[in-house]
Amino acid sequence: MERFLKFLSGYVWLLIQGEQCERFLNLCRARGIAISKVCRQREDEITCVMSVRDFFRLRPIRSKTGVHIRVLEKHGMPFFFLHSKKRKAFFAGILLGFCLMALLSSKIWNIHIEGNLRNSTPEILEFLGGQGIVHGIAKGKINCSDLAAAVRRQYPEITWVSARIEGTRLILTIQEEEIEQEAITEEPSPCNLTADVEGTIVKIVTRSGIPLVKQGDICKKGDLLVLGRLDLLNDSQEVIRYEYVHADADIYVEHKLSYYKEFPLSYMKEIPDGSSRSDYSLRIGSWVFATGGKAKEGWRQIFSDNQLRITENFTLPVFWGKFTSEKIKKVNAVYSKEEAKTIAAEQLRQYEENLIQKGLQISANNVKIDIDYKSCTARGTLTVIERTGKETAPEVQEQPEERTSENG
Repeated sequence: MERFLKFLSGYVWLLIQGEQCERFLNLCRARGIAISKVCRQREDEITCVMSVRDFFRLRPIRSKTGVHIRVLEKHGMPFFFLHSKKRKAFFAGILLGFCLMALLSSKIWNIHIEGNLRNSTPEILEFLGGQGIVHGIAKGKINCSDLAAAVRRQYPEITWVSARIEGTRLILTIQEEEIEQEAITEEPSPCNLTADVEGTIVKIVTRSGIPLVKQGDICKKGDLLVLGRLDLLNDSQEVIRYEYVHADADIYVEHKLSYYKEFPLSYMKEIPDGSSRSDYSLRIGSWVFATGGKAKEGWRQIFSDNQLRITENFTLPVFWGKFTSEKIKKVNAVYSKEEAKTIAAEQLRQYEENLIQKGLQISANNVKIDIDYKSCTARGTLTVIERTGKETAPEVQEQPEERTSENG
């Protein structure tokens, strides 16, 4: 900071010559004149650094001591402007820069939205654009109170909006009403649960309905598992009425899935031949400029694009990037046994991951990998546990006739 202030005020390198150099320094100290970097050159000669303001206070001291003062170097902002006074374009550029800064600082360049959960930021920005609130709008054209009221009218679920301007930022703070889960008043329709896979029941937990199977039973596709009908009995254990309910149960079936995957050992391998080059591209709207031109046959390109972003929500249709082109050649190659087993194991792992994402549990893996002279084959079965229970409409029975007891 001290060096910066020193540069702003300006300073000079001085050569002091005379027999009373030491007296000269003492008088400067007595009058509060700051001198730095004092260096004795000869018996009657010293050099030092002094500010421009203190330099103009040296006349009485020079008269008393009779020394000769010569300016060796001049540094700082005052001398810079003095040497540049004939460069009118330079000062015009500085003035234009200040004017441009004043113009840009009078506009909004960042619209920041916070607190929004149910309504996305691009959606709110699109609404603001329809109201004329866009990046680059003058601050004087924005009425924060009217803007907050317009947002509340457009989005009824927003209970509170605060709009404020900080520098070149327009900040919208939004508070939305809490989403309350609506109570389900409609009763679920009656249904049965039937099997949609064939296998062995390993678990059944019934919450509603009559279970027709138990753990260890074997079911086939389409079998009725849980009946969505209740038989109401009288004291004589006779059915007097049928009640239909929505069957609900957790039913898990263990069954086997066949797995088969084959691929050839021979393939075409791409090998770089050592030739590569890097090119650059610039895209402004629909105009594209690239230094390397289109990719040639036998070359592989790797792209990396960047978009010009002024603020978090203010992007321009300007893209620049670098793409590396690498010349390749294709040769016939053959997978080794280890490579083939690794590829087959990876394919099986991905298949198992897809099953797990669908909610299946894998309890046993009986897949074997065989390799001959031309292909690699993975075949076998996977034992999985899958949830079953497809909702089907119950068969409506005719209500039994009302039974009465006769006396006598």
